Formats: sequence, structure tokens, C-alpha cells
Amino acid sequence: MLQETYKVLTNPISLIVLGWLGLYLFFVFFIFFNKFFFLFKWLKKEEEALNSLLMTNNISETTSLRNCLLKNDKISELSFEACILAAKKTASSGTTFLSIVASTSPFIGLFGTVVGILNAFSHMQTSATINMIAPAISEALVATAVGILVAIPAYSFHQILMKKIEDLLTLLNMQKDFYLDNEET
Repeated sequence: MLQETYKVLTNPISLIVLGWLGLYLFFVFFIFFNKFFFLFKWLKKEEEALNSLLMTNNISETTSLRNCLLKNDKISELSFEACILAAKKTASSGTTFLSIVASTSPFIGLFGTVVGILNAFSHMQTSATINMIAPAISEALVATAVGILVAIPAYSFHQILMKKIEDLLTLLNMQKDFYLDNEET
């Protein structure tokens, strides 16, 4: 097993592809955990703010909408919408990278595989048997497997974070609707 791993790592293209995918994987996990805990805390804060608003009819000091709305002279639906869009921008930063990784990492792995297969065929003699071809092709397929391995968590993490962002925006819109409805009456 160690000898096969060494063969994969001696090809410079394979090294570049695996290194690239390794960096992708590192940043995927870093962004996910960082953003997940950030959104988790923010959601809790907004749930508390919504409950406070339902009980007191005042915008809570814990909501992210408060600081944004204090900058405006008049609180209106448009000012709420602007604050919610600013919150959406903050909440969704970094998620585009996860989407890009989910869609590009299989192609990066496939590139490594194609180069590995071309390299394997170029080193073959005139008569090749399956015993000669199979190890070279299996080495080349490592890049595709790693590409898929990186894409799966990137896609899954992107979906999880997008659901959290959707939940956050729902809470902010509920606060907006309740506050504006009570201001009109």
C-alpha cells in the first residue's frame, strides 16, 4: 500500500491536484465550522429578540436589526428590508466558496485522473497486459476519488448553511412584519 501511495505522489500533476484538493478540503471544513457556529449564535439571538418583541412590542436590543434601524431617522418597511438584505449578505459570506468547491473539485480530480492515465499509457511497451495497465489506471483514479471526497462535504455543508441562513431571514422577516403591523395599529 505504501509503495502504491509513493507512486501516486511521484507524479507532479498528481501532487498538484491532490494538494489543491487538500487545500479545498481544509477551507471547506474551516468555513463550515466557523460559519455554522456564527449562524447558530445569531439564530439564538434572533429567536430571543423575536420572543421579546412578541411580549413587549419593542425591538429588542439583542437583534441585529436594531443597530441597522437606529441609523435611520424613520423606521419603514424599506429600512427593514435594507437591514435584512445587509444581514443576508453577512450571513451568506463564504457560502459561495463551498458551492464552487462542490462543483469544481470532481473536475479537478478528473483532470488528475486523465493526466495519470495518459502518463500510464505513454510508459507502456508495445504489448501490454491487464496486469500492466490495471495498477497504472488504479493509481490515476485516486485523483477522481479525492475530488469526489472533497465535493461531498462541500455540497452538504453548503446546503446546511443555506438552511440556517433561510431560518435566520425568516426570523428577521417575522420581526419586521410584527413590528410594522403593530406600528400601524
